[in-house]
Formats: sequence, structure tokens, C-alpha cells
Amino acid sequence: MTLLSNQKNGCLCEINSIDLPHSKKIKLLGLGIHTGLTAFVLRNRGGDMVLALGNARVSIGRTMANLIKVTTL
Repeated sequence: MTLLSNQKNGCLCEINSIDLPHSKKIKLLGLGIHTGLTAFVLRNRGGDMVLALGNARVSIGRTMANLIKVTTL
């Protein structure tokens, strides 16, 4: 497992764990981000990250991305 923030553009990964406080996890759930989800990294340039979740596009900050563990597919 590695961190979401370390993934490169064009990487397909599965979210394994989210090490955030409950209130932050609820925010991610509202965006459609949860464990077991397959996400495609559209942009990772050192600031925010843009993920493709099916037909949706979601941007998350670097701080949250550093606390999400993924497996590269």
C-alpha cells in the first residue's frame, strides 16, 4: 500500500484505508470517496489532486491525499 498523494497522473488505484477523523471522512463520503473505491488520478501536480470517480471529477487537497492509502491496479 502507498499514499494517494504519491500516485502519478494516469494511475488507477483502489482506496484501502482513510486515516482521517470522522468529520473529515463524512466530507469524503459526500464526495463519493470511500474504501473499496477505484479511482483514476487525472492530475497530481503537488497541490490539489483531481480524481475521476466514474463520470464524476473530484478535487481533494494534499493534506487529505496524504492520509489515504491505496493499492495501484
